[in-house]
Amino acid sequence: MATMKKVVWKDGTVSYKISFIHPHNNKWTSKSVRCSYKDALKIKADIEKDVAFGKIGKENPDFRKVFFSQLKTKYIKDSKRNKTTKTTEREEIVLANFTEYLKEDLELSKITQEKIDGFKDLRLDNDKKPATVSIEIRVLKTMFNRAIDWGLIGVNPVKGVKLPKADNISVRYLTKKEIEKLITTIQDDGNIRFLRIVKAYLHTGARRNELLPPLFTWDNVDFDERKVMINGQKGQSKRFLPMNQTLFELFTEIKDNDPKTPFNFNPDYITKKIAKYYKSAKIKGANTHSLRKTFGSLLIQNNVADIYTVSKLLGHASVKTTEKYYVDLVDENYKSALDGLDKII
Repeated sequence: MATMKKVVWKDGTVSYKISFIHPHNNKWTSKSVRCSYKDALKIKADIEKDVAFGKIGKENPDFRKVFFSQLKTKYIKDSKRNKTTKTTEREEIVLANFTEYLKEDLELSKITQEKIDGFKDLRLDNDKKPATVSIEIRVLKTMFNRAIDWGLIGVNPVKGVKLPKADNISVRYLTKKEIEKLITTIQDDGNIRFLRIVKAYLHTGARRNELLPPLFTWDNVDFDERKVMINGQKGQSKRFLPMNQTLFELFTEIKDNDPKTPFNFNPDYITKKIAKYYKSAKIKGANTHSLRKTFGSLLIQNNVADIYTVSKLLGHASVKTTEKYYVDLVDENYKSALDGLDKII
């Protein structure tokens, strides 16, 4: 028998954890699904039926009869039941690219590590970023792992494939002059409500959705303690940021004029609107995320905070992530620090 447990995530979404003893290794195995309670019960019943009839963990006696197109269809159907629409759409694009690379519908037994390496090399040769190719390889690895679970193959062909080495990421942040031009452009347009959220992004380093409902409401703003709580949109733990005077005055002003919620905007509206103002201000190569990068770069460039503090404020899982984005600025600060010894010694 399988067990099912309801899980409520920080963003309010609900998933169900279905656990069962895998007949292949007699170990408890868990499967998390994001769907309605009714659908979760059906998935649980299907799992119990598959376990009872030995369909889970039982190897296919003739792998050659299973083709990639069959696996792809089965995998996408499974993803649509258990993953978000955005994730499934991204996986479909990856699998479409891999299908085009194969040129023909191969038997699973003929998809080898060499084939996967060839796909990786082709994508890199076509000027795809290493980070993008890494995501594609991970999608393929996950799919073939599911194929093993379904008894369609015995070995994952992606096993042993090395992910491409990621280059240092070029960060587009705004200069002080660009910030002034952007703010002036928004002010001239009379869009005070949008100007407020732009300033909030610049003074918190929050990701786009982290300042929008349902992740951000008045419950996240503590006027007494002068701090705001940011709920990480990538499943990360919440973080607390002190409110400087600009933020305190900004939220006080919003509370007086828009008492229902701090920033009642649609995410797509934010992206399109900021692009419009960048164009009007003749600021090239920047997007919504550049406001977050500007927050980190200003702290580092002006020696307001070290890389470790910036990492915590941005909510990065590791300081290595922060260093990857701001490596040039950090190196320059190291140089300035050592140059400063000339005045001391």
